[in-house]
Amino acid sequence: MSKLIKYAKQSGPGWLQAAVTLGGGSLAGALYLGVVGGNELLWLQPLAMLFGVIMLSALAYVTLSTKETPFVSTCLYISPILAWAWLIATVIADCVFCPAQASLGLGIVQQNFGMSGVNPYLITTIMAAIAFAVVCLYSKGTKGVATFENILKIMVALVILCFFGAAFVNMKNGNVDMGSVLKGLIPNPSSLTSPPESLSASIAATGDAASWWKSYAADSQRDVIITAFATAVAINMTFLLPYTLRKKGWGKEERELSRYDLILGLAIPFVIATFFLVVTSSAQFHNKYDDVLGKDGKPTALADGYYKILSKRLAEDGELPKDKLEMQAAADALPLADRQLAASLTKRDAGQLAKALTPLVGEKPAQMVFGIGIFAMAISTMIVHMLMNGFALSQAVGKPGDKKPFLIGASLPAITAALAPFLWSGANKTAMAIPASVIAGTLLPIAYLIFILLMNSKRTLGEDKLTGSKLTLVNILMGIGFLIATGASLWALNNKGTPGTYGMIALGVLAIIGISGFWKRNKTA
Repeated sequence: MSKLIKYAKQSGPGWLQAAVTLGGGSLAGALYLGVVGGNELLWLQPLAMLFGVIMLSALAYVTLSTKETPFVSTCLYISPILAWAWLIATVIADCVFCPAQASLGLGIVQQNFGMSGVNPYLITTIMAAIAFAVVCLYSKGTKGVATFENILKIMVALVILCFFGAAFVNMKNGNVDMGSVLKGLIPNPSSLTSPPESLSASIAATGDAASWWKSYAADSQRDVIITAFATAVAINMTFLLPYTLRKKGWGKEERELSRYDLILGLAIPFVIATFFLVVTSSAQFHNKYDDVLGKDGKPTALADGYYKILSKRLAEDGELPKDKLEMQAAADALPLADRQLAASLTKRDAGQLAKALTPLVGEKPAQMVFGIGIFAMAISTMIVHMLMNGFALSQAVGKPGDKKPFLIGASLPAITAALAPFLWSGANKTAMAIPASVIAGTLLPIAYLIFILLMNSKRTLGEDKLTGSKLTLVNILMGIGFLIATGASLWALNNKGTPGTYGMIALGVLAIIGISGFWKRNKTA
């Protein structure tokens, strides 16, 4: 216990990883996990994070055992092509998804904080300026790093407290079935092919359409499972870790500390936050429709998502009108059981989740308290996107961590974040997000492959290379993680149309380049 307390005080880089993974993607993913799967999918995100931590632990081991950064080691001992693809994917992901977090924060400020009349560009510019100012603290050395880490720890704590409050209210009101919670912590591979048992009665009530609804619910559940596995540890997170470890001044003596740091700073906060989110989402929304469907059988909230589901149901019968109003009228004419099921499967947002706190503190305070948690989530993720991009650019110019290129790199996501109302909406959002998702989805398995190859490279690690049963165990665990990440990425890319096809081809080509490059550069060692 004394060692645990000691390491907890020294932790830092893991919290930075938590700040970026606890972003809008985790919020949306955990929300919909509870909506579609109830408590039956509580096992998913802890398992996804477990393999993410295994991979990051390997990366930390390589970083702290060598003098070069993993980027340089990859260039020297595997392939410069893979190293630069890894760096470029990080920059693209940072500059594209930082405005997504700004957009999330903008929505909270406008809806939860009651500032809908304020110019949106003013709000996002202020958010970007705050995030960049915090990043500047990091560039000032040891004291700045400590202050930076403490700020992120506070923000992550706010997120967890917010989600705990919502879960506590539902537990207090008897809305949480603790038996299903405990059962949901046990991994269930059948979730990839079958919808949860709790939806069986609702699906059966749709009569002749039951087989379609069963397939739709199973597909939705599988999509969110695979997305959760693919995004628990993102491509830019893998590029961040080595530089934050070096910034702390850690070396070989801190290799054990780095593993504890990832568990204490990343895994535990992520698992706790997503656990409370899924439990709350399940209690409020799973197999329920009253918050979406009114007594007249028409939607009172989230109409776009609701009608999108029913349009697919109509298309199955070959009755989908092209006109939007005609389509909605046709959807409103469907049997009530179909409409209720569509409402129960509609994706919810943070505003509806905040209603869980209403019985505890009142409606307006609930929106404010929950809004603070989500706003902290958005700002902390923006901060780390800027941090990652600073390291990437400084590495690209051959001066890793040098202040000037670091701050220039950090400013790029800040600029895109300020422009979030333009960049992250409508056609612009699609034009940015799809290519970035394809690139990130393609490169994440390749990044994992890089870590496996580096851990097996005698030329990289020298006498610190693991041998015997230790290396075998590490390779097995990393291999499983690599296969899971590859399967998740292939599934995600398959749903991206032509760009996704190119991404799958690139995935295969890069894997061949990486393995052949490793063989050529390490066979003599």
